[in-house]
Amino acid sequence: MTKLKAPLQLDQKIIINASVEEVWEVFNDQSLLTKWTQDVQNSKFDEKMASPGQLRRNECIVNGKKGTIETRCVDMKGKDRAEFIVERDSFGMTKMLVDMSFASELRKVSDEKTEFSMLSHYTPKNLLLKLMNPFIQKKMGKEVEIMLNGLKNYIEKGETNKLNPMNN
Repeated sequence: MTKLKAPLQLDQKIIINASVEEVWEVFNDQSLLTKWTQDVQNSKFDEKMASPGQLRRNECIVNGKKGTIETRCVDMKGKDRAEFIVERDSFGMTKMLVDMSFASELRKVSDEKTEFSMLSHYTPKNLLLKLMNPFIQKKMGKEVEIMLNGLKNYIEKGETNKLNPMNN
């Protein structure tokens, strides 16, 4: 049973040539976010590994604009699924998208191959945003795809995400 309230808007997957344990360790290690994401410049958290109830405050650059995004881990099901809600941000996303949240799912394909899914949930706040939702999904989908490829390249090759100014 999910703790995420909004409907699923995007379900994006990537195959990573590593075990579920290896993928989980990198994804769940909040100190590594700057290595594989394209926008997180700094992350403040209480514990290195994400856990239910924990708040994470990320300083980000999105479309050239500096700001913050605060997410809270609300649930974990072993190394199979983690759920996060976006509590607030300075970019205006949480003003446009109600109950913005995401989940990650890891599925073992083989001993050294994992399917990693990123599930994006939200509800557009008004009729105009509902009409704009295909555009929002396309834009968000591109950003998540870049992030997923960053995670894959960091795990498989040790390459940091070159789109993140922290890694140049």
